[in-house]
Amino acid sequence: MRGLNLLLVARRQTLLEELAGELATRHGITARPLALDLTREDAIGPLLAALDALDIGLLVNNAGAPSYHGHFSERPWHEVEATLAFNTRLQLRLIHHLLPALLHRGRGGVIQVSSITGHTPVPYMAEYAACKAYQLALGESLHFELRDQGVDMLVLSPGATRSERVSFGMEPDDVAGEALAALGRRPSLLPGRGNRWRAFRYRHLNSRRRALWRMGRFQRGRLRPPRG
Repeated sequence: MRGLNLLLVARRQTLLEELAGELATRHGITARPLALDLTREDAIGPLLAALDALDIGLLVNNAGAPSYHGHFSERPWHEVEATLAFNTRLQLRLIHHLLPALLHRGRGGVIQVSSITGHTPVPYMAEYAACKAYQLALGESLHFELRDQGVDMLVLSPGATRSERVSFGMEPDDVAGEALAALGRRPSLLPGRGNRWRAFRYRHLNSRRRALWRMGRFQRGRLRPPRG
């Protein structure tokens, strides 16, 4: 899958414009930057309008709130609500908005970016893991519904991936390459052999209760000292 023009959506306009220019030069495509803060409720209108003005063939649903590590009861409600809105409602709205056009065309695709945390309960990251599990269940269900209508749906569940905030894990190019190779072939993908083994070990070599206990003890050992 090469030569697709891009609509890039993120918060930081300067960096977005630089990336768009780099991609356009390197690949000979059109890359349009659209600077929007998708945590704001008033951002969805301009985003949907921009999508409607273009012939969108592939949605990479990658926007999401960062993970939180700590006691659920100590987290302010507005932060919990924002995580749920950003990691579930926004993703759902974009898929639901674009599907009619993709189905009418009879071809297209959606890559829903979830996380390895969606494959098992994760204490001290409770609402984040629950959102990722929702994305996984939604995407795999839609994969079945859409598979005979020309629209490919893939849930991508990466582990740690190198970025501005993460200094370890898989390289982004490797994650993206595995995702594009899997699109149209399977409902979901855990990129990287190590990630697949870890998920398999927790899900299939333990009872659900034992997997929860093991993950809980591991996460509890990483907790920061209590506030105050």
